[in-house]
Amino acid sequence: MHFKRLFTTIPAILLLLTGFAPTASAVTFSDAVGTVYDSSFSYLSDRNIIQGYSDGSGRPDSPLNRAEALKVVLNLDSETQSRVTWFQSHMPPLSLFTDVSQSEWYAPYVETAFEKNLITGYPDGSLRPGQLLRVEEAVALLMRSTGEDSKAAEPADLSLYIENRGNEWFTSSINAAVRKNLIMHYGRLRLNAAITRGQFFDMAYRLHSIRAGNETAYTGHEPADLPPSLPMHARDSEVAAGGFAYGSEKYFAISMPSLGISDLTITHPQDPFSKEGIMEPLQYGVGHLFGYPGAGGKAMIYGHSSGYPWDLSQFTKIFRQINKLKQGDRVYVTYEGTVYTYEVTYNETVEASDTSPFNDNGSGEELILYTCWPPDSISQRYLVHALPVGAVAAR
Repeated sequence: MHFKRLFTTIPAILLLLTGFAPTASAVTFSDAVGTVYDSSFSYLSDRNIIQGYSDGSGRPDSPLNRAEALKVVLNLDSETQSRVTWFQSHMPPLSLFTDVSQSEWYAPYVETAFEKNLITGYPDGSLRPGQLLRVEEAVALLMRSTGEDSKAAEPADLSLYIENRGNEWFTSSINAAVRKNLIMHYGRLRLNAAITRGQFFDMAYRLHSIRAGNETAYTGHEPADLPPSLPMHARDSEVAAGGFAYGSEKYFAISMPSLGISDLTITHPQDPFSKEGIMEPLQYGVGHLFGYPGAGGKAMIYGHSSGYPWDLSQFTKIFRQINKLKQGDRVYVTYEGTVYTYEVTYNETVEASDTSPFNDNGSGEELILYTCWPPDSISQRYLVHALPVGAVAAR
């Protein structure tokens, strides 16, 4: 057993182990009432499967960390609930993963999930806490809990509810989820994007109701469609000029209409102090460092302008044309449900070692887009500076 704990190497659905600890009683989430997630939050809360934050909110539009996702999945089944309870008083002295402490609240969930073959880990023996749960990982995790993640389900019309790229490692799981009607008919999930709490909780609610009713697929209520020009949760929002049209359902995203870039995922690195940590967010879109929108100070959004010839990632050259942004062009950043509008003020090229543009000189909030320059070189850096001009609700 100790050998298995020290040398866990099979890649699989990886679970982020950060977040808030569970509370004890069902609650009503005011920020979910009247949204498309009202039923799912109420259902799961009434059964003590989910709990909220200390302020009583459920934050349906916030991204889901992997510890909370794991807790919800294990709480869907009484057998795994009992096993978690057992581990809470019988924790092994050695951790399964190098970055998981046995004293943390989530450790019994990790032990149970590992025992049930829901998780394994990276070849280096870690679980890499800090990474957000992506859409495809979320669907596969739920299907794995049913034992249907690897079954050869008949192809479904995935395009209706989820952006899919065909025959990939998660395709069978998504096929199974669609067959079970686990994916809400309103809106579409985006692959490689961090799944929101609302999106994941709604799938968990449907899965639990299927089990409770001994059914093969969810046949319950589907939320009414909102006007197609408005994103989810926009029913009660005030549509302001400019920014609202570029709002995102994602937790953190950027749109640059003049470059044809829309709803590009922004991810803050789990480890901002190593080269590997800085580069990891670029697998999913662009990265973020320093300040956040609306908080003052400088916020940096960085992305690739080029890559190796064999790197065919869709984000390898995502910032290759940011030099075409001109003074006065608008950049829209969605963060925590608000769209922040920035206006380009100037562009510059600096040496790779020059960090002076990020010095906090008390000049106020500024957005800086950052990439290697010129294309296919790393000798310099290209920076686009933009100042805030307004913010509107994204939902």
